[in-house]
Amino acid sequence: MGRWGTGIVVRRFLSTLARVLFGFVLASLAAGLVTVLFVTTPVEVLNEPFERLPKTASETFDLALLAATHLGIFASVFVIIVALLSEVFSVRSLTFYLFAGVAIAMLGFTAQYQSEVTGQPTILNNYAIKAFLTIGFFGGFFYWLAAGQFAGRPYGWGRAVTAEPLPVEAVPPAREAENDAEVVITRPPVAIEQARPRKPLLQRLKFSRRSVTQDPAADSATREPSGTPEDTSRNS
Repeated sequence: MGRWGTGIVVRRFLSTLARVLFGFVLASLAAGLVTVLFVTTPVEVLNEPFERLPKTASETFDLALLAATHLGIFASVFVIIVALLSEVFSVRSLTFYLFAGVAIAMLGFTAQYQSEVTGQPTILNNYAIKAFLTIGFFGGFFYWLAAGQFAGRPYGWGRAVTAEPLPVEAVPPAREAENDAEVVITRPPVAIEQARPRKPLLQRLKFSRRSVTQDPAADSATREPSGTPEDTSRNS
């Protein structure tokens, strides 16, 4: 492999790595924001005074970044596994990433439940389960939106069609060959030697008249009853 091939492989690897990292960061931010919105619901934020909205938005953003950091650290190993599988096998289905996001979220729910201390409030309730399912759903969706739908595509895949244009010289000979084949099939040769020339009607009438006048039997038959005017006078 030359320098050109090595450069293509390196650029492909760097572009894939950047795409996966971008999808991971975006999915973590989305999961962190959803987590904060389950703790402080949008209804509670809207019920606050209007003067407090900028401060509340700033606090929500800071909590979302903190939650995204913790979720990203926990899910990093699982995201690497999912990214490797999707890039190697070119998996671009949205269902796959939604299922992977929900599975990673439920693993986090199980790990947090197992780390609980006896006698302390538990997260084993319907609200917490819905929250973790929603977090995994949005995390998988945003990863698919940023990176998953392009998994496995090589570098410069969109320019592969225009790299080698079709030569123009190869088209006319093929068309001429097709036209020749059509002429041979649709227009078979006509046997001209079997056709008999037909004479015009006037020539055929003249030919029949000559044959009648040149018949000696007909001439003798017509001459016998007729005679000269002198013979007829004598006989009378």
